[in-house]
This record gives sequence, C-alpha cells and structure tokens, in this order.
Amino acid sequence: MTSSTSSTSAAGLSQTSQPWTAADNAAGFVLRYLIPMREHLLQGLGDESIADESLKRLISHLITQGFGAHGKGRIRDFLMRGIRSAAKSVVTELPEAKRPKVDFATWTPDSAGWLAHWRNGLLTRAWRCLERAEHKDPTKPFYTVLRAATDHRDEDAAMLAVRINTQSDVQVDPKKLAPLLVEARKLFAQMLEIEVAETLDQLDAVQVQNEVEALGLVSIFTN
Repeated sequence: MTSSTSSTSAAGLSQTSQPWTAADNAAGFVLRYLIPMREHLLQGLGDESIADESLKRLISHLITQGFGAHGKGRIRDFLMRGIRSAAKSVVTELPEAKRPKVDFATWTPDSAGWLAHWRNGLLTRAWRCLERAEHKDPTKPFYTVLRAATDHRDEDAAMLAVRINTQSDVQVDPKKLAPLLVEARKLFAQMLEIEVAETLDQLDAVQVQNEVEALGLVSIFTN
C-alpha cells in the first residue's frame, strides 16, 4: 500500500473512524479485540482458565482505570503489555506446582505470534463489516462473492458463479462476477483500513500505511 494505492484519504479516515485513545469506554472498546488477546494467551499459557482469568483482570483494570497515561501509540502495543502484565499476575499467584512455564520475555508487541493473532483479528473484523453491509443491501453481494473467491482461488468466474448460485441465497451472472469482485475488494480494503486506523493514536495516512506494512497486509490494497 502506497500513497497512490491507499483506498481512502486521511480526510476520509477522519470522517469514518476515530483513534482508540478517543474512546469513551476503554473496557468496551478493548472488547473488540478479545479474540486475538485470548488466542495469544491460550497459545502462551496453554491453560484456558488462566487465560480467561488474565483477560478478566485486564478488563477489570480498564473499567476502573481506563487507558490512563498509557493511552498512546498503537493499541496492539498497549494490549500486549496489558495481557502480559495480567498473565504474570495470575501465574505468580498460583501454587508453584501448577504454574505453567512461560517465557514472558518473548511476549513483545512485535513478536511473530502476536502479530499473527492481531492481523487475523483485524481481518475477521473487516470480514464481519463486509457481511453486515451485504445484509443491509442484498443487491450488492460483496461479502458472498469475495468470500467464495478467497476460499477457492483456483476456480474461474464460471466455477465460482456455480458455487455461489448453488451454495448460497445469492444469484450472480458469471459475466458480472469480475466487476463485482473489483468492488468487493475495494470495499473490503476500505473497511480494513478503517480498522487499522482505529488501532493508532492518530488518523494519519502515513501511520496507517506503516502499520499495514508491519502487519503484512499490503497485498489486500494492491490486488
């Protein structure tokens, strides 16, 4: 993604999103990232009950304290520090025999595991936005066609149209599938860009571009 290929301008971002630091309800806002946080806790701790208790502690802290002085930069950095601190607290309180062996030093904002969980979380949110848009306007089945094309990359337009027409409530003309996919990809990129923007403390196009690159999502904006 470059300044020439970005799907929205900085002005457009400011009209459709807000930085996470401006959220009125810190705990409520953070809940949108519950899945990547829980996935990372489960992977690192290997224990569902410890992972869930860690999440509860982080959310409880945010309910009473909000983001506080740490509400700046990227929210993925803030949340990594948060779940690491909460998990350390929970593990320390356990009887020694029940403590999982965890190298918390590897729990960093730019660790490969955390980036993968975070990236998947943002993509999931963008897919849900696209699906909700289709529900609001079924005449534009962008979610259905893009989901089919993404899950079956080896199929041509004719094959995808048959799949969509037989496996969903959507009916598409194979000849109209290509332009539908172009619009679907454009809209999905816009939705993902908004999701990325809201994880930063400033609605700045350059920062969004840098984060897209850091998360390995550039291809979504260039295909």
